Amino acid sequence: MVSILTKIQRKVLRNNFKPSFHCLKELKEEYFDLEDAVAAILNAKEFDKLTDDESHIRYVLYGFAKDGRAMKVTVFLSQGQVVIKTIYENYE
Repeated sequence: MVSILTKIQRKVLRNNFKPSFHCLKELKEEYFDLEDAVAAILNAKEFDKLTDDESHIRYVLYGFAKDGRAMKVTVFLSQGQVVIKTIYENYE
């Protein structure tokens, strides 16, 4: 059985994703670009499942930007597509 992380990564590899408006804003504020978010998704090895929002399940993926900075990328699946909800630099 394919893990949800692998499923998300495969969709991103096939360009089956879109960033939210909030994500685009955060990318700019955190001095990242969309390629950094994609890189972090693709190299993520760990994730957390968030179920506190009853409208959809979200996943926080832990990966690295192109320049090596640690990132948290929050995504959810909608209509078969990965939606990148937001990103943060991971200072932990």
